[in-house]
Amino acid sequence: MKDWNTPDHHIADTDHGTLVFAGYLPMVLADWQVTENAPDTDGRIYASIRGWLANGAGSGRVDDPHTKPVPAGRAHLLHSELRSRQPLTGLDVHIDYYNPGQPYPNTWDHPGYLVTVTWMDRRVDAAGHPVPETEIGRTQWTHPDTGQVFDLTAAYVPAGEFYHDDPAHPGFTWQHFDHWSGGVPVLHLFHGAAKSPSHGFGSRGRLITDGEWTTTADAPRFSERMADAASS
Repeated sequence: MKDWNTPDHHIADTDHGTLVFAGYLPMVLADWQVTENAPDTDGRIYASIRGWLANGAGSGRVDDPHTKPVPAGRAHLLHSELRSRQPLTGLDVHIDYYNPGQPYPNTWDHPGYLVTVTWMDRRVDAAGHPVPETEIGRTQWTHPDTGQVFDLTAAYVPAGEFYHDDPAHPGFTWQHFDHWSGGVPVLHLFHGAAKSPSHGFGSRGRLITDGEWTTTADAPRFSERMADAASS
């Protein structure tokens, strides 16, 4: 990819690829690249397509829904059109947007959204042989020792903590993002209504067996606590 940290970053003369997602318009990425991580402790190899959003509209703000043809977070990739690469089809992926900030006055020829689309590409054993994958995309997990059933689509807070439900001052929740370790779901830290994990503290995640958890639907509300305090 071209170095974006320049006042005249342009994508018009770069190769454009198309990703088509279920229920949404195609996403066009320019100056794209495909990378993969080293195997994790379970042998899973995650791959990513990264590129600049070329078919966005709107104001250019990262919170402007009109700039994103597909929302951040979970999505289903129907197929890809990437020159010189075999099409990707039928993948459960995660989408993350990043806006590094354009120069002022803005001389870029695009809105400035760097998009990363990630999926679990394959799984291998210690010798590099393929291992069947059965966990990615699961929506429930049962603790083998306690029998507790966890909803892997829910947001959690540690048991005993308040859920910060004030949109003006959002707190953090812990959510599953299709990452596992030793057959146990990993929870990642999400800020407010974000659809992808926080890149800062807690980004490495915690096992769902690490402590006790309460869904945000069942946790006490911080706003209710403040209301009670104000009335007393």
